[in-house]
Amino acid sequence: MAFRIFDPKRGAWSIFWLDTRRPTTFGPPVIGGFDGNHGVFFGDDELEGRPIRVRFDWFVDTPDSCRWEQAFSSDAGTTWETNWQMHFARQPSHTP
Repeated sequence: MAFRIFDPKRGAWSIFWLDTRRPTTFGPPVIGGFDGNHGVFFGDDELEGRPIRVRFDWFVDTPDSCRWEQAFSSDAGTTWETNWQMHFARQPSHTP
């Protein structure tokens, strides 16, 4: 589950995750925003006890579709490994 919170003073979004691995604790946020049709969000976390940098990229491809990618960096952002992608499409509404 993701919680998205906008801070109007900073003009930035924070995205927090809650999942079954830590059901009572929010993970550290990724923070960022959109410039046109591309949103970039960064945060620090750990993976298997090692510190990592996390990047979320949102791409608004059309008014009815977008993509999301997650990437990890173990070298403070010099190189990135994309490890999760999702594609979203709006379904046409059906009226009876």
